[in-house]
Amino acid sequence: MRPTRKRTRALGALTATLVLALLAALLLAGAALAAGHAGSGKGAKPGRPTAKAPQGTIATTTPSFTWSKARGAASYELRVYQGKNLLLAKTGIRQLTWTSSLALPINVDLTWKVRGRRAGSAGAWSKSLAFTIVPLSPEKAITAFSFQGLAPPVTGVINETLHTIALTVPYGTNLTALVATFTTTGASVAIAGTPQVSGTTINNFTNPVTYTVTAADSTTQAYTVTVASAGSPAKAITAFSFQGLAPPVVGAINEAAHTVALTVPYGTSLAALVATFTTTGASVTIAGTPQVSGVTANSFTNPVTYTVAAGDGTTQAYTVAVTVAAPMLAIGDPYQGGKIAYIDGTGEHGLIAASADQLAGMAFSNIAGTLIGPAAQGTAIGTGLANTAAIVGQAGCTSGAAYVCYNLTEGGYSDWYLPSKDELNQLYLSRVAIGGFEGAGYWSSSEVAAGEGWEQAFPAGNPFTNSKSSAGKVRAVRAF
Repeated sequence: MRPTRKRTRALGALTATLVLALLAALLLAGAALAAGHAGSGKGAKPGRPTAKAPQGTIATTTPSFTWSKARGAASYELRVYQGKNLLLAKTGIRQLTWTSSLALPINVDLTWKVRGRRAGSAGAWSKSLAFTIVPLSPEKAITAFSFQGLAPPVTGVINETLHTIALTVPYGTNLTALVATFTTTGASVAIAGTPQVSGTTINNFTNPVTYTVTAADSTTQAYTVTVASAGSPAKAITAFSFQGLAPPVVGAINEAAHTVALTVPYGTSLAALVATFTTTGASVTIAGTPQVSGVTANSFTNPVTYTVAAGDGTTQAYTVAVTVAAPMLAIGDPYQGGKIAYIDGTGEHGLIAASADQLAGMAFSNIAGTLIGPAAQGTAIGTGLANTAAIVGQAGCTSGAAYVCYNLTEGGYSDWYLPSKDELNQLYLSRVAIGGFEGAGYWSSSEVAAGEGWEQAFPAGNPFTNSKSSAGKVRAVRAF
C-alpha cells in the first residue's frame, strides 16, 4: 500500500528531529572530551593558594608555614626573601604546611609566598606575607626596688653580682606588711609562686624574701631582699663570698657560732683576698678598719675577725676561716721531688717515688749476715722508713740500698728511704705511670732472716727472698 502524503511528512519531521538530537549529543561529547584533555594536559596550571602564616611578629627562628589548598596542585613551592634576596627555597612539598629547619635571621623584615605545582606547570604565586622574627628576651633583672609607702620612701641597694637587695627602714617600721615598688626587665615576678604587682602586693619582710624574676624566654633569676631597721639591734653577716676567684667561693655561715668558713682552690694566695658580703648591721670593721664589700682586701692566712656594729651601737664578731683545698693528685704526677706512686684513702697522703733508679745495682747492706730483727722486718705500707733507719743504724753500715736511700737528697727533699715490701709492691703496680723501671729485682727494706731480704721482680711482679749480699735495683721513696 502506498503511503499517504500526510504520513510521509510526519516521517520526515521525525527523521529531522532525530538527526538534530544526534548532532547535539555529538557536540556535547566533543566539548566534554576536549575539556577533559585540557584539564589533564601539561599545559594546565594549578589554582592560586592563599598564604596564611607566619605573618607579623613571631618568636621562633624556624617557623612553620601554612597555606590553603590550590586547585589541581600536586605539590607546592615556597620561597622566603629578605628584601630582594632569596633566603630559602623549598619545592616538592606535599602538605599544606612546612617547617623550616634553617634558622632565619632575626630583627629583619622577611616575606614569603607559595604556589602550587603539577607535572609540567606551576600556578600563580600567592600574595606575599611579611613577618619579623623577634626572639623572646632573656632579660630578668630587678632594676629598682623601694618602699614608696614609707615616709620618707626607702630605696633599696641592688647588688647585681650577688643578686641581693638591701634596704634600711626607719626604726620601728612594721616589717610584716610592706608594699614594694619595683621595676624589672623580666616578664613576671613572683614570691614562692605568688605573682607580685609593683606598688600593690603586700609581703612580710621580717626575714629575707626571695623574689623570682621570670624572663620572656622562661629563664629565671632569684633576688634576695633583706630589710633592716635603722637603729635596730640587727648585726648579722647574711652573705660572705670571694667573688674575685674563679669560680667564686661562697662562705658557709654558722649563725649560732658566728663563724664563716670558706674553702678556696688549691694554689690560691690568701695574702690579699677581697670579700663581698651583706649585713643587717650599720657597719663592718676588722680591728677598727672599716670594710667595704667587694673593695677591701685582707690577708686570710689566719682566721680574721669581722666586727658588725648594729644601728643601736651593739656589736657582733664573726670569725672568718679560709682553708686551701688539697691538691688534686693522680698516680704518676710530678710532686715534691719525684712522682706520685700511691695515694691513701684520704686522697691527700701517700708515697712519692724517686724519678729514676738510684744505682745500677747494689747489695741490701754492706752488713749482709746480721739479723736486725723486728725493727727492720715491717712489710706494711708506712713501715719502710723505720726499716731503713734500723738497717742504717747498724754499726759499720756505710753502703748498700738502704744506706743510699737514707742519705739521698733529691728535688730539694732529704727524707727518702728504701720502701718496705708492700710499699715496693705499690711502685710495681704504678710502674707504668712512674716510669724508668728495668726488668730486674728491686730491693725492699723488709728483712726476712739474718742473710735475706725481700725483693720484687719487675716486670713479672712476684716478690721473692734473696741474699742481702746480692745486687739488686734500688728506687727510693718518701711519704707525703
